[in-house]
Amino acid sequence: MKRINVTVRADQYEKISSKGLNASGLIRGLLDDHFSETKIVFSVSEDVRRMYDQVISNFGGEDEEIEAFLVSAMDSYLEYKSGQIANLRQSFKPVEFAK
Repeated sequence: MKRINVTVRADQYEKISSKGLNASGLIRGLLDDHFSETKIVFSVSEDVRRMYDQVISNFGGEDEEIEAFLVSAMDSYLEYKSGQIANLRQSFKPVEFAK
């Protein structure tokens, strides 16, 4: 282990303290997640977070189980983007280039 000093905002300190969290352990975990080659971290709206918490707390779900749904969602997203690209390409007027 290596000891370092970290500066946090007052509101971050209050959240850590009020939840009784170990700041060093939290930071180590976040760094592990950040540098992992197999973890994805992204932000969602409060509504999506509440829905996620409700689903997981009621039905559980391991990462491996949820991964298939993420792959399906990414495929749908690519299909959506492909349609946008096709529409954009159709909006271009033909341009003659000098040879």
